Amino acid sequence: MNKNNKMEKLSLKDRKLLYWLDQNSRATNKELGKKVGLTEQAIGYKIKKLQEKGIIKNFVTFINTVGLGYTHYRVFLKLYNLNEENENAIINSLTQNQNIRWIASVSGKYDLSFSVLAKNPLEFLDIYQRIEKEHGKYIIEKNILVNVRSPGFSRNYLLGKQESKMMEYGVTNEVKEIDEIDKKILKSLSQNSRKNIIDIARETKTTVDIVKYRLRKMKEEGIITGFTIQMDLERMGYEFYSILVYTSNVHQDIEKMMHTFAEYHSNILFVARTIGSWEFEVLLEVKNYVEFEKILKEFRRQFSNQLRNIEILRLTKEYKYDFFPFKVD
Repeated sequence: MNKNNKMEKLSLKDRKLLYWLDQNSRATNKELGKKVGLTEQAIGYKIKKLQEKGIIKNFVTFINTVGLGYTHYRVFLKLYNLNEENENAIINSLTQNQNIRWIASVSGKYDLSFSVLAKNPLEFLDIYQRIEKEHGKYIIEKNILVNVRSPGFSRNYLLGKQESKMMEYGVTNEVKEIDEIDKKILKSLSQNSRKNIIDIARETKTTVDIVKYRLRKMKEEGIITGFTIQMDLERMGYEFYSILVYTSNVHQDIEKMMHTFAEYHSNILFVARTIGSWEFEVLLEVKNYVEFEKILKEFRRQFSNQLRNIEILRLTKEYKYDFFPFKVD
């Protein structure tokens, strides 16, 4: 662990609060208090403390970018001839890119991974070529996947439970049209899902009633699909792993089997269906490698007849997690 990133001890109430914020980070303190077993005031105090300790990094809004006409591209880069200054320059450049929604340092075969949102392959190619033009001399290998869908699973491990439930995020193929007011509201909420209606109205230069109506409409149409939190796993004493999976014969039954496996292993956060050299990506949050290896062995046994190859990556640090990174005028 980074010496500047002190591991914080969490009480059962802390874990319960994080669990329910993960389910719905826009819930009121009163609603959270009923679920956690604390007063409204105590919830407000605990949330503030969890932010101050760095456990909660952001309150994130799940936005269905597929329903807005975007495709999600996942990029893995192996870097070389790189010092710390150059690496930071690459990360800062990617963080500022308004089509990149997620960035992380990784260890294993690759060194860096990020997610790009683009309207079509030509737009993605243009975005990636600009990245290579600026940083190509440090890139020795790349791998690009198209993320088709990535259902998530509740963080029941926070409560010491083995099983979890699946939550779908943005699986519709129907493209919705939104106007500038909608975009401004999404931008306002994307990195602070707990922002109150009055502040959103002030930022978007509109009225409270309009914001309420637009939020309700975007939820009903599946543009806003949920509210969660981004946590600093290292401070919590957890590690983040990715299993990239290539199977012998992809069919819907395998995908359903993986979802069922995830529902009985609460450390699994996402099971992404991808197109490219890997067909699935399984993302896990675990206490240590021993716990990860135990789940991995069970995974190998469960899918022994389907697995042809896997790649293990450890995600060491997240730099960006934003479902609406686009510039809004």
